[in-house]
Amino acid sequence: MEKGDGVESGLIEMFTVSLTLTLAVELAVAFMLERAGKPRRGKRWGREMLLVVLANVLTNPPAVLLCWIGGLYLPRLWEIPVQLMVEAGVMVVEACIYQSFAHLPRWEIRRPVLLAVAANLCSWLTGVIV
Repeated sequence: MEKGDGVESGLIEMFTVSLTLTLAVELAVAFMLERAGKPRRGKRWGREMLLVVLANVLTNPPAVLLCWIGGLYLPRLWEIPVQLMVEAGVMVVEACIYQSFAHLPRWEIRRPVLLAVAANLCSWLTGVIV
């Protein structure tokens, strides 16, 4: 088997598609939540979007891996409960990341917990629909 064939290429595709879709949805949600009612300047907004990207690069691959492993070894009945438990953990981690930057003078993330919950709920639902 050549490198990139079979299971390996399937895993790479799964991780790539998942992270790309997650970033698209969560950046859109972050844009709507953080821009609502308050104009932003370019540099500050760019830092906040970079934080959303970095938080998702940190949390998405382990979440996808846990759900994939769960899908291999658990009955299909457990698929959604496992995904919800993993997403709950991801929301907590991302909320903590956003909260740690929320009160720094150059960041101004106004609703870190709402941002983490709304962004992850939207990206999870998008993944379920797709």
